[in-house]
Amino acid sequence: MYTFFGALAFIIWGLVPVYFHQLGEMSPALILSNRIFWSAVILLVVFFFKPNLIDKKQCTARNISIAFVAGIMMNLSWLGFVYATITNNIMAASLAFYITPVFVFFMGFVFFKEELKSPQKVALFLMVLAIVSYVYLDQQLPVLSLAISLSFASYIAIKKLIKLNTFGAIFFEHILFAPIALWYIMTHSDGLSTLNWATLIGAAPLQLIPILLLSISILKTPLSKISLLQYIEPTLHLTLAIWIYHEPISSGQKCALILVILSIMVSSIKMKKPHKPNLANKS
Repeated sequence: MYTFFGALAFIIWGLVPVYFHQLGEMSPALILSNRIFWSAVILLVVFFFKPNLIDKKQCTARNISIAFVAGIMMNLSWLGFVYATITNNIMAASLAFYITPVFVFFMGFVFFKEELKSPQKVALFLMVLAIVSYVYLDQQLPVLSLAISLSFASYIAIKKLIKLNTFGAIFFEHILFAPIALWYIMTHSDGLSTLNWATLIGAAPLQLIPILLLSISILKTPLSKISLLQYIEPTLHLTLAIWIYHEPISSGQKCALILVILSIMVSSIKMKKPHKPNLANKS
């Protein structure tokens, strides 16, 4: 069930560009601010009716501080994602979220002592090679893709450190940034129509629901499995970019995507455990 929640979260995120592609005339910062503020409003309403959803004993300075840092990482990743979507650069977002799982797996190995087997080591090498090939062929660093990828991978890793329940973690990740978001909305919303407002407000539940699903999944799912589930999102992005929005693909992106997909195939290889002879049956 926990794995299903994680998969559903990435399916929703994979289809989100269809929604945000309609907001091309708005700034990414305004879209992000509305997402933060209205998500905070929803969470406050839920908390008002269900105060027991937050365990007060868990509301320590350490846990709230970690939630604050996680919120920063989430917002940075989301800002880059929205920017890529509304500027017809979904391919950059696709590449970013293809790279992210390997970063997540690597962080699981470094910070949480999760096992890194030989296929994952090869996959990590191929991922680095994909970035190098992109730089060589396109003569530029995939800054946007790397920014989205690193910030989201960091968000997932930091979530493992938060000793708050699912609702409490999401609550503080949003409520701490709500005042800044409200200030930005009040100073940058001139001329918005009713339809614009409705679309911006709708971004809140569209993002809040998958975050909730992913948060539940992370509690009981190893980062190594989360990293595999993440491939759902960029595959949907890639499909939208090529077949729906007909975005051009550079030579660097083509080569990087081929290497990344090869990396995914390698990382999914399961190593067989060595067979141990049953000495008890030997005479």
